[in-house]
Amino acid sequence: MAKTYGEHEQRVVLCSVSWDTYERLLRDHENSSAPRFTYDHGTLEVMSPLPEHERYNRSIAVLVVVLCEEMGINFDDLGSMTFRREETRRGFEPDSCFYIHGAPHVRGKDRIDLRTDPPPDLVVEIDITHPSLDRLPIYAEFGVPEVWRYDGRRLRILHLEREGYVESARSWVLPGVATDALADLVEESKHLERIVWLQHVREWAHTIREASSGTST
Repeated sequence: MAKTYGEHEQRVVLCSVSWDTYERLLRDHENSSAPRFTYDHGTLEVMSPLPEHERYNRSIAVLVVVLCEEMGINFDDLGSMTFRREETRRGFEPDSCFYIHGAPHVRGKDRIDLRTDPPPDLVVEIDITHPSLDRLPIYAEFGVPEVWRYDGRRLRILHLEREGYVESARSWVLPGVATDALADLVEESKHLERIVWLQHVREWAHTIREASSGTST
């Protein structure tokens, strides 16, 4: 049985899909950025992002990159790479993901094996169309410590605690980053020219760097 959702994203949810079928679909699309697949115990979500979805995704990813550059924080941007574990029958492809604390452990690797390598420190999820497959339990099982989720109106920072996520006003993986500032910048990205918006982002990142330097001295 298939269910289809979407105006901002094209999503199809399929039930009773075997793991072999899921892996075959991944192989068939391994060099493509879309569609993106999420698998949870036989339920498969296939998502093809539309322009609005990807604009939000790229804006939030830029916020992370610029902040890391300004703060002198090494990172590895792995975009929407596939994470999966056959033993748990779960897999996902985030909108964006970053290794920050774990960057030294995966830098230069062509393949990441989650049996020995850490999960990404930060996952960005754009989820404008509801309902869809709940990915938070999947992220939790994989041990992703932080998720930034944006629904087109509200941005939330979610931290992994025990077996689930709780909302927080501030980031753990990028100290000094607050939800309100992130949300304001994402909102600005909707109507400002890109070059003007990027200047605002850099000014914001510089302010966080200066505040962090002041705190550390």
